[in-house]
Amino acid sequence: MATKIRRLTLSTGWLIVALVAGLPLFGVIVGLWPSVPISGADVIRFFAYNGLTLSITNTLFISLAAPLLALYVAFMVYSQYRFNPRWQTLEKRLAPLLSLPHLAVALGLVYLFSSGGMVFNALWGLFGQAAPDWLGLPRKSLLTMVLAISIKEVPFFLLILSALGRQLAIKDWLLQGKALGYTERASWWLLIFPIMLKQSRLALLAAMAYTLSVLDLSLLIGPNIPQLYAVVLYNWQTGFTTYEQANAFLGNLVLLVMLGLLIFSIYVHEWFAVMRLRTNAIMANPFRIARISQIFTAWLSFFSLLTVAILATFLLWSMGWNSQSTLSTANWSFVLWQDEWFFMQRPLLNSLNIAFFSSILGVAVTLLALELQQQTKRKLPDYIWLMAILLPQLSMVYGWQVAHTGLSGSYSTGWIILSHLPFTFAYSYLVLRGPFQSLNRHYELVAASFGYTYWQRWWRIRFMLLRPALLSALAIAFSVSVAQYIPTLMIGAGRVTTITTEAVAIASGNEQSITAVYIIVQAALPFIAFLIASILAQRIRGSFDAEHP
Repeated sequence: MATKIRRLTLSTGWLIVALVAGLPLFGVIVGLWPSVPISGADVIRFFAYNGLTLSITNTLFISLAAPLLALYVAFMVYSQYRFNPRWQTLEKRLAPLLSLPHLAVALGLVYLFSSGGMVFNALWGLFGQAAPDWLGLPRKSLLTMVLAISIKEVPFFLLILSALGRQLAIKDWLLQGKALGYTERASWWLLIFPIMLKQSRLALLAAMAYTLSVLDLSLLIGPNIPQLYAVVLYNWQTGFTTYEQANAFLGNLVLLVMLGLLIFSIYVHEWFAVMRLRTNAIMANPFRIARISQIFTAWLSFFSLLTVAILATFLLWSMGWNSQSTLSTANWSFVLWQDEWFFMQRPLLNSLNIAFFSSILGVAVTLLALELQQQTKRKLPDYIWLMAILLPQLSMVYGWQVAHTGLSGSYSTGWIILSHLPFTFAYSYLVLRGPFQSLNRHYELVAASFGYTYWQRWWRIRFMLLRPALLSALAIAFSVSVAQYIPTLMIGAGRVTTITTEAVAIASGNEQSITAVYIIVQAALPFIAFLIASILAQRIRGSFDAEHP
């Protein structure tokens, strides 16, 4: 009887994790099912769409350039900080830096460095002149997109490299490089970079898949003529005519082909980078890239300063500053905050509600997935659990929308929570996998020898030891849910508003002051979550140390 109950419990557990982990693939498959008959004329008309080739080319360029740039910068930062006393400080700041929404970074760069931005206005204002229009970052361009995404992805890659670095004998390899006559900087690139590049494939693919189908950034800071492919495809997916539905189906196919091209490019880049490094080593060519690495010793200060500058800019805009005024002539007040509070309450409550439940559920299912693998000694490949961040969001959410409509689902927060769950699960899995698998089982063996049952050991030892990691996972899952735009918009059909959907809607207009209010609130939610998680984690560690001196 006990064996049957155990089998039933395991089967139910596997079913739950399979449903959550498999939802992204289900969405992509449903999205590939044509809702209208497709003819040859539809295919010809699709490829003749005005500006489609350039739109696809630009999207592929951004999806390739921004993550690769972020990876290289992250490696240079990592190589400069790894054996630096400041590395521990940097590691502690990575998760909060990671929580800053992409939207905040992108709009922050525009508010700061565009021709009417705060930096150039302040500099030219010193001489009593207005900054020229040609100066600064364009409001909507490929360059702005690449810069915004690459700057935002650096902390993500640093987190990945930090986890990889713990598993590698970097010190020994550096010593071997020194024995062969290479400098330390050259040894980092010759001996460590090729290994880390290979092991970062999934992270690189996740960043590329995100960039490929990111909608909010493409709408707000991407080029207009032609629009990026995510915007074009979204317009087709939300269209009602037969022509648009046919294009949506073909567009989903093209999006997956683009993803395939990006996967291929990861391997080509890896081969090219390794060959180039090998050639330089054989020919004794100077490692110019190794010299550039020195610049990134100032990265932590730069990124911290940039984050503070972005938040300060939004705060000033929300309090009355604008591009036509100076700090002394601005009409400072909190009137805008008071006026917007009435409109903000519902989206704020929705954001908190959705993020709270989707993060709790995401972490719970992650624990279940890890526990099941531990129990059955069946370790499945990571890409199975991370499909939500490895597949293009637009394709999978379109499939969910079709299924949601087919089931006559309501436009309620319950469905939005369900649509956020695969993402909170994937990120929680990334955070918890390492701590869970590296738990010292010795404590549980000792507890078993004292007669503790399985559930007692799980709760009193495993869960207690995992509490700091669980809090970090909850904070990251919460911030991931707060930043979700496509699932909230498409499954909620615009009837369930959150801070993020409102911020994007307002930012599409010209009300920069109101946009600043919503962006500050959007950035504050993850920050508060990380702050609470950090305080609780310190108390837990403190109490644990007091109990186990």
